[in-house]
Amino acid sequence: MKIVVRIVQLLFAILFIFSGLAKCVDPIGTSIKVTEYLQYFGFDMLTDLSMGMAWMLCIVEFLCGVNLLLGHAQRLTLVVSTLLLLFFTPLTLWLAATNAISECGCFGDAVHLTNWQTFSKNLLLDAMLILLWVKRELMYKLMGRTFYVFYIYWAFGCAVWLCWLGTWREPFIDFRPYKHGTNLKEAVMGEEHAQSSEAGTEYICIYQRNGVSTEFPLDSLPDEAEGWEFVETVERNIKGKEADKANRNVSSHIDFYVKLADGEIITDELLSRPGYTLLLLSHSLDKASQHDIDRIELLSEYAEDNDYAFLCLTARDEKQLERWIFNTGAEYRFVFTDASIIETMCRSNPAVMLLRDGIICWKQPLSILDAQELTSGKLDEQTSGDIEEINGQNRILFVLFLLFAPLFLYLLVEILQKIHNQSLKKYSKNA
Repeated sequence: MKIVVRIVQLLFAILFIFSGLAKCVDPIGTSIKVTEYLQYFGFDMLTDLSMGMAWMLCIVEFLCGVNLLLGHAQRLTLVVSTLLLLFFTPLTLWLAATNAISECGCFGDAVHLTNWQTFSKNLLLDAMLILLWVKRELMYKLMGRTFYVFYIYWAFGCAVWLCWLGTWREPFIDFRPYKHGTNLKEAVMGEEHAQSSEAGTEYICIYQRNGVSTEFPLDSLPDEAEGWEFVETVERNIKGKEADKANRNVSSHIDFYVKLADGEIITDELLSRPGYTLLLLSHSLDKASQHDIDRIELLSEYAEDNDYAFLCLTARDEKQLERWIFNTGAEYRFVFTDASIIETMCRSNPAVMLLRDGIICWKQPLSILDAQELTSGKLDEQTSGDIEEINGQNRILFVLFLLFAPLFLYLLVEILQKIHNQSLKKYSKNA
């Protein structure tokens, strides 16, 4: 029975740690889900508290998992875990029965579960929790209290750091579909590509110099400073292995559209545009900071001088748009999409995203963007115009190392201490 209890303790701890971390890296995503619940149940007056609620839920859930892993503060941890499950189990049952909200969001964007899967998961946690309550005396303690106090503060600091990054910067680990290097055109057309393994589409740009027309693929366009003049973009069908090669980076279909004020959809035009496009992203212009207006003007003028597209992608709201233009004197072009799409693309408001031939090069909060460096030269002549590679697996490993390196170091010291003590006893007996 002792082995069973300790295995359950470990599994329960891992689930809570994972669930807490998945929320900590993106607390804004968690707050959006909290707001969705509050609005559905008619608690609109509490939506301003959704970010605080999200932070508290992330950190409390994570620390419950850490406490269970270490075996300390057992009674308090079990009480808090019981309160959480007493709230979420009936809630997820109601969600599964009514499907009023599409997804619970218990693992953030890291893992997507149906409502019935979420409810089943909570039932399993309930059963594990009951066993831990009944056989609490069999639970293990991994370390002494002195190191436990140090480590719980360390874990708390790591959780706060991840929440801070996810709230005022961008999630340190990005589970959303709009990652750096994503080909938006292929992602948006994922379903069409998936329907045909034998045929595909490639785009060729035709440039002219000295009266001679030449074709170029999107990934190797000529420098217009050398006398090349853009003529048109041609779409061609390709088959067989060439199609497989062209479609090798196709990701799952995502809902993304861009339209003008008159309702005309220009998604394909935007994503097929060769060269660079700077997007100013704001899901709500009224909530966007106006402290960095000078940066926006600098970027807009820089784009115009270098023949780059500069667009503000925002949610359609005439009053907000009029206020923003009046307060900032904006003369750049505005295009529109759903606010939830923009919130998924970036968490900061406003943010800047750079596209190159429809591919996301990078995205940054406007407040930390070095506009002076960005506008110091042409984008194709500086690293700012390259795709910023972010290795998600390396970042996951870094977070795990940050969290558990002190724990492994403690265990290593404990093992070495025991070996040393045994050696001393053996030496004393022989002496």
